[in-house]
Formats: sequence, C-alpha cells, structure tokens
Amino acid sequence: MQVDDARELLGFSSDSHPTPSQIKAAYRRKAWESHPDRFPAHEKSHAESKFKSISEAYSCLQAAAKQERGNFVAA
Repeated sequence: MQVDDARELLGFSSDSHPTPSQIKAAYRRKAWESHPDRFPAHEKSHAESKFKSISEAYSCLQAAAKQERGNFVAA
C-alpha cells in the first residue's frame, strides 16, 4: 500500500504528516467503525475486507512515521 493511499484511508490529507499518536487515534476510530463483528452476516465479508485495508494502512503509516523520525534524527 502506498503511503498516500494509507493516509487517505485513515482520513488524513495526502500532504499531511500525522504523528504516531494521530495515526493510532485515526486507526482506532476507523477500525471501530468497520469492525466485522458490528455488521450483519450478509455484510461481514465487505467489512472484513475494509478492516484488513485499514489495518494495512495503519502498519504502512506507522512504518513511514518511524522511518521519518529515524531519518530526521540521523540528519
């Protein structure tokens, strides 16, 4: 997943640089909204797919934020 896509999926603008705490808060909010257990049986497969995408976006942004912090400190 591309970082810009991940930002958009979690509700950030494509040119923003959210902090790890902002990423975590956005992830929790989106994960709660799309958790498969909150949907009826006929909508679970779609909810599972969206939930997995949100989890992937969170991992992608966390890695990008960690890399940015590492590059910032090293420079």
